[in-house]
Amino acid sequence: MLAFLLSLVSPLHKVAKDLIAARVLKVNAVTEQQRIEADVAITQLQARQGVLIAEQASRATRWIRPLFALPFVVYNFKVIVWDKVLGLGTTDLLSDQYWQLQMIVFGAYFITRPFSKK
Repeated sequence: MLAFLLSLVSPLHKVAKDLIAARVLKVNAVTEQQRIEADVAITQLQARQGVLIAEQASRATRWIRPLFALPFVVYNFKVIVWDKVLGLGTTDLLSDQYWQLQMIVFGAYFITRPFSKK
């Protein structure tokens, strides 16, 4: 389950995992054809990894995750601080679809964070 969530929110993690698998295939290759196929896969995955790393350097792509999370942060701040702590209102519950989306967004920050820091 965790690996599936990581693949959704961190394509770089999936590429790294696939790159390791391709290198293992190359080491275990018996024929020259298998080695060539593994080399092609490794080259393609390294290129994709380079693109993903370059995208993270861009300001536009770097802000997508925080902007996507912002509505959920605002919602939770309002529910916890305004409604519960200060007792100044009530907020409608999130629908099941938005609740699941919120869990995915928060998972992207709190579950995958240790894997994205070097």
